[in-house]
Amino acid sequence: MKKIKFDIKDPRLRVPLLVILLTGGGVYYWYTQMLTPVLKERTELRKQLVAKQDTLRIIQALKPQLAQLREELLAAQHRLDSLKSIFPDSKEIPKLIRELTSVGRASGIMTTKFNPMPDVEREYFVENHYSIMVEGGYHELADFFAFLANFTLIINLSAMNVAANPGYNETTTGDHGGFEMATVVANFEMTTFSSKR
Repeated sequence: MKKIKFDIKDPRLRVPLLVILLTGGGVYYWYTQMLTPVLKERTELRKQLVAKQDTLRIIQALKPQLAQLREELLAAQHRLDSLKSIFPDSKEIPKLIRELTSVGRASGIMTTKFNPMPDVEREYFVENHYSIMVEGGYHELADFFAFLANFTLIINLSAMNVAANPGYNETTTGDHGGFEMATVVANFEMTTFSSKR
C-alpha cells in the first residue's frame, strides 16, 4: 500500500485545500449568521400564527352570540338606569327641590322649609334626611302626600306633625301668591336613599 503524503507547500494540494476551507467557512458563516436566525424567526412566527388562529376560532365561535350579548347589555343598561332613578348614586338636592316644588304646585301646597339634615351611613346605602314644612289646605295636603308616594325615588316620611295654621282666620280668604290661605301646617322628616360608594 502506498502512503499518501500531504504536503501543504505543494501548489496542487494547497489551492483545492484553500478552496475547501474557504467554502466550509463560508457555509458555516452562512448557517450560523443567516440561516439560524431566519429559522428561529420562522418558528416564532409559526407559534404566533397558531395562537392567532386559536383566538380567531374562539372569536368566530362567539360571533353568533354577539347580537344576543348586545341585547342583554342594552337591557341591563335600561335596568340600571331605572334603578338609578329610584336609588341614585349621590344625594341630588336640586332635583329633589324641583320635584317637591312641582308636586307642591300640582297639589296646591307651598313648601316653607327645606333643610338638609346629616346623612346616616348604613352598610350598603346612605340615608339622606331632610326636615320639611309645608302649608296648604287639608285636602291639598293629602294630594301632596299622594304625589310624594308616586315619586320615582324611594321616600320615607317620619316625625309627622300636622296642625291648624295659627295664622289662618276664616274671614281671611283670597289668593295669596297663587295659593289659597293655608288651613294646616305640616312638619315632617323625609328620608331618601342613595348608594354607598
